[in-house]
Amino acid sequence: MKFLSFLYVMATYANVAISHPTQKRLPVPRLPPSSWNTHTHCFDPERHPFKSSRAYTPEAAPLNDLMEQSPADNVMIVQATIENGYSGLLETLANGHRDYPGKKIRGTISWDPNDPSLKNMTDSEWDELNDAGVRSVRIHGSYGGSGDDLKWVLKQFVQVATYCPLERHGWSISSQLPLATWSKMKDSILNHPKLKNIPIVADHNGSATPSDYNTSVFNDFISLMKAGRLHVKIGALHRRSEDIALMEPIIKAFTKAAPGGTVWGSDWPHVNTAVKGLTPTPPLEVDTDQELRLLREWLKNEEWVKMLIVNPARVFGS
Repeated sequence: MKFLSFLYVMATYANVAISHPTQKRLPVPRLPPSSWNTHTHCFDPERHPFKSSRAYTPEAAPLNDLMEQSPADNVMIVQATIENGYSGLLETLANGHRDYPGKKIRGTISWDPNDPSLKNMTDSEWDELNDAGVRSVRIHGSYGGSGDDLKWVLKQFVQVATYCPLERHGWSISSQLPLATWSKMKDSILNHPKLKNIPIVADHNGSATPSDYNTSVFNDFISLMKAGRLHVKIGALHRRSEDIALMEPIIKAFTKAAPGGTVWGSDWPHVNTAVKGLTPTPPLEVDTDQELRLLREWLKNEEWVKMLIVNPARVFGS
């Protein structure tokens, strides 16, 4: 913690000069040391083929490209729903630990309700995943899931909390769900005995768009953050608004409600999920630099450092 406090002080003073929007286009902020990029994907379809039935097909995205392009020192690699199991993720984590020993590289495995293998794993097998760097289990409500169905979603959350040793290893549940579903999950997240001690992370800005600001479902989401029961991954703003500047009130509401409840993830390699089929599709062209410029402008120094260093180190970095 002394080290994190030192980083906080250094990062705060290093960024004071760019915290005031005096220009139309601010310099690209240099992320402070030990920052985290908590939502990325790596793909090696030659060694680890995708599922034969999948919603989209990205191009290969190797770890070395990620590490060269990520503005943060540390990364969280998320198993995508199109991947046929977590073998590719484990290989990527092993390569990362070997090739980038000075960085923290962690992983999120995907919970597939149609795959019984995770329900039958032994304690030693779970320990191996933890030793490999896995720190979260993801429930996806869009691709291969039923995110609009509260009964289905709650069943997946309870199953993950039942079968996965989350408390023993300090893992979280991550999930991409519609904002309205997060609202419907409010009571369960606060009170369900299987969930009340588990960190829960909402992917992709909680699916909130500019038009959701100050609505009842958005306010329910904010109340979960205020209660310390929900973290949110900020980032990939282009997936929520073509004009990412319109996301300002959403992001500021997150950081005001819970400065300790935000993390940032670029969503590299920015897969194009709109193009369906089995043919590899080039990634989207995304201006991550501009996203970081705006976030640096919107966030106070303390919020910026917590989002990039303190919060992800606590949730994913152990």
